[in-house]
Amino acid sequence: MKEVIVRELWTYPVKGCQAVASESLEIRSAGIVGDRMFALWRDGELLDAKDTPRVASLAIGYDPATPKLTFQHSEAETHVHAVLAEGEKREAKWILDQFATIDQGDEVAAWLTSAIHEDVRLVTVGEAWKINFPIPQMKLLHGEDKNSFFAASPVSLANVASLAELNRQLDAPVSMNRFRMNVVVEGLEAYEEGALTSLENDQVHLLHVTAAERCVIVETDQVTGERAKTGLLKHLPKKTKEDRFGSGRIFGTYLQVAKAGTLSVGDRLAVN
Repeated sequence: MKEVIVRELWTYPVKGCQAVASESLEIRSAGIVGDRMFALWRDGELLDAKDTPRVASLAIGYDPATPKLTFQHSEAETHVHAVLAEGEKREAKWILDQFATIDQGDEVAAWLTSAIHEDVRLVTVGEAWKINFPIPQMKLLHGEDKNSFFAASPVSLANVASLAELNRQLDAPVSMNRFRMNVVVEGLEAYEEGALTSLENDQVHLLHVTAAERCVIVETDQVTGERAKTGLLKHLPKKTKEDRFGSGRIFGTYLQVAKAGTLSVGDRLAVN
């Protein structure tokens, strides 16, 4: 049976902001502990790097035991925020999902607004809601509980061979952080991850949902928040017209959790 080796693990405590490297992830049925638990909010919508690329210039530290968030930016003093369990409720939407969030107060909102030059609030997850994604590609996720701000699936996976193949086509190579994935593996051919059925070991079992369709976010530098016209998106493989629901350009894959557990760097996963 074919295996892959886990080479990197990442969480994104604040949606759209920089990643945090991890040696292990606690994967629950609704997603990864500490991943996309916070988001920037404005006028009833969550912001990300698609329309507001400067959010990617925010470096994040997260201590869930405290719990505290640490924000860093090249143009501002470090800001430490003690997470609020209660606060003003702010209604929000993301694609077709609608839900309530908990505002994190004026002090952190003022710091974020100054750092990224956008009038934003910081919010965290309120009560869980149901995923509303009624298309065939998302049948494993539609109607499932959701209690974090992931875009399409609770776990995402990328393949180092796919990045190597992509970089062979680019004038300036990019790093894996452009794609904002949780799990990075080695042991597959380029873009083979899009054809998997499942990955598992004695700790976790993950089911393939659909190949991850990409947008202009991949053109965003994940340190500076700057976006240049690199042509990266047009070099990604295409889904068939019948199978696409977005751009059709793919990199990585979306996964659903069949068995919750802990995944660590160096772990081996059998693939089907």
